[in-house]
Amino acid sequence: MIKILAIAMKKVAGLPAELQEDLSYEITDRVAASHELREKIAKGIRSLDAGEGRTLTTRELLKEFRKRHGKRK
Repeated sequence: MIKILAIAMKKVAGLPAELQEDLSYEITDRVAASHELREKIAKGIRSLDAGEGRTLTTRELLKEFRKRHGKRK
């Protein structure tokens, strides 16, 4: 991964400064989102390990998913 990132940075270095800045913000946002997701997953795992989970039927799972993410049309 480090080699790929180094290659990408070399390619970005040849782009106009404004585009470099835009890309740096996009990368920073993506890294932050990744850290946030990893923390949510870790929190969920800790919760399950503590016995705080419950069994869901497929219907309940789909209902919860649609409530959070909107109904598929």
